[in-house]
Amino acid sequence: MMEAIENSAYAVWVRESPSIFAYTTILSLHAIGLAIIVGINYVVAFRLLGFVPEIKLPALRKLFPWMYLGFTINLFSGSSLLMANLHNDLGNWLFIVKLVLILFAMVNLELTRINVFDRPGAIGADGLPKNAKLFAWGALLTWGFAMVAGRLTAYPNFVEAWLGF
Repeated sequence: MMEAIENSAYAVWVRESPSIFAYTTILSLHAIGLAIIVGINYVVAFRLLGFVPEIKLPALRKLFPWMYLGFTINLFSGSSLLMANLHNDLGNWLFIVKLVLILFAMVNLELTRINVFDRPGAIGADGLPKNAKLFAWGALLTWGFAMVAGRLTAYPNFVEAWLGF
């Protein structure tokens, strides 16, 4: 099945086409989607940690659809890139770590929306729900490590040598 996906007309086009609309555009869309979701999520997280208290939480709640847009762009562009290199990516442990971290980051994003923005619950001394800082740190760490793991997927031998595997 993996061979059929990698050899599909679409995967071959993404991987081998000289067109700027193939790999180059899809990779660029992936970077744009990442900038949208992670950039906005970091803004929300820093606000929850106490930076720029002038920004009101209801204004930040309006940013969640934009984060979902960024995730959707990355889902489609990432799937296209994965199809073009399926065998190598699924055999790369750093790629699997990246996917798990993205899963955790998205669960954290949803828990933040539900527990901080949609049902604020108990308010702490700083005027935020008591668990808001925990979700903020969760966002910063999971997205940060997911980006590093994603970037290092191109260098698994270096990482394994550095880690002593």
